[in-house]
Amino acid sequence: MNFTQLHCFVEAVDNSSFTIAAEALNFTQPAVSKNIKDLENELEVTLIVREHHRISLTDAGRYFYKVARNVVNDMDYAKDYLRSNKSKIGNSLRIGVCNIPLEEELMPIVLHELHKIDKSLDIRFSDVLNYSISEILNHHVDICLVSRDSVEAIKNISFEPLIEGHFVVMCPSNSILSKKEKVTLKDLQQQTIFLFNPTNSLSFQTQNELIANMNVKHIRFVSDFFKMGIYVKANWGYGILPNFIADYNAKEVKYLPLECRKIPPYGIAYMKSAVRDIDIDKVIQVFKSAIKRTA
Repeated sequence: MNFTQLHCFVEAVDNSSFTIAAEALNFTQPAVSKNIKDLENELEVTLIVREHHRISLTDAGRYFYKVARNVVNDMDYAKDYLRSNKSKIGNSLRIGVCNIPLEEELMPIVLHELHKIDKSLDIRFSDVLNYSISEILNHHVDICLVSRDSVEAIKNISFEPLIEGHFVVMCPSNSILSKKEKVTLKDLQQQTIFLFNPTNSLSFQTQNELIANMNVKHIRFVSDFFKMGIYVKANWGYGILPNFIADYNAKEVKYLPLECRKIPPYGIAYMKSAVRDIDIDKVIQVFKSAIKRTA
């Protein structure tokens, strides 16, 4: 017994005609007749009495029609439901952000594209600058934009890379180093250097290598990108930061690559359990598409 047989039977009864049922189902009349005959053979009962181009139900047919009608209705409802929810992402999406220039450029595109897919999706932002990992683990956010090394040691968190990482140096536009094509650690040995505070989400484990190879007395820590930019623009020193945090549209500063090994990529971190409530794959595809547009 299969759904096609049930559907043929119900349509034939509803229309009192094999021919009309065939038109409704886009089948041939012999195909409808065969499906119903196969159904009767499997059930080992006669469901329909065929006589002079009209049909009538046997007692078994009347009973079975009620059963088949419920099955067909349930299947039709299921198909309609799945089709209507085909493009849904979820009820809500909570995004953890660190308020960096890339996010300001990226998020309007992401919101626009997500709402094109699912207009009912409720999107909210949370500042996770100082506690991104705990916000993910405590389910306060569904996804978080962070560096991979912030979360890679936690087995319950998945990570999808968006941008390859490397360090850049934020230089005042009128500084000596701004004339160079690439900056080395030796160039920075006697300079005041601003790094992100090790306790927040903009800091990276790779910073420890930088600190080990530099004169510690010249290093100053800042809590966010805004403060780093102020100090550098005021000619107080140079900032070292990941490429994906830099504001390449700023006029008072230049960003030059730092000659050192690559750092972990920037991307989307999320709890593995989040896939129960959110179509993570669709969200990731939207972010990847938005990244290409902002590149």
